[in-house]
Amino acid sequence: FASARRAERRRGDEMAQQTQAYENPAEGLSTEKLAEEKKPSPEMHDLPLRQYMDTFVVPTLLPALNAVAQERPKNPVEWLANYLLKNNPAHGGAAGAIDAASGSPSSGAEGSAAVQS
Repeated sequence: FASARRAERRRGDEMAQQTQAYENPAEGLSTEKLAEEKKPSPEMHDLPLRQYMDTFVVPTLLPALNAVAQERPKNPVEWLANYLLKNNPAHGGAAGAIDAASGSPSSGAEGSAAVQS
């Protein structure tokens, strides 16, 4: 009987050691607390590339590409650049602001910068 109990206790101790992530329970507790702490949101340069593109580039670039595809100007790169400058939300541009007369991005006060379409 005694040898069976010792063997059973030994198996229980071995299982406890296998399931315990840290030898020192205090270390495990402090690590778990650290993992659960609120962290500040990552800065722009800390984001993974896909998340950076989806957050900062695609929302402005996709409508611009759709507009250039619809408009099909003679100089699409210049037209696209002008559109992006006029519709940059970081600089207060109104997204989707297109001059109905010319079909190009509205030029506002910079009329000389308007691109031929």
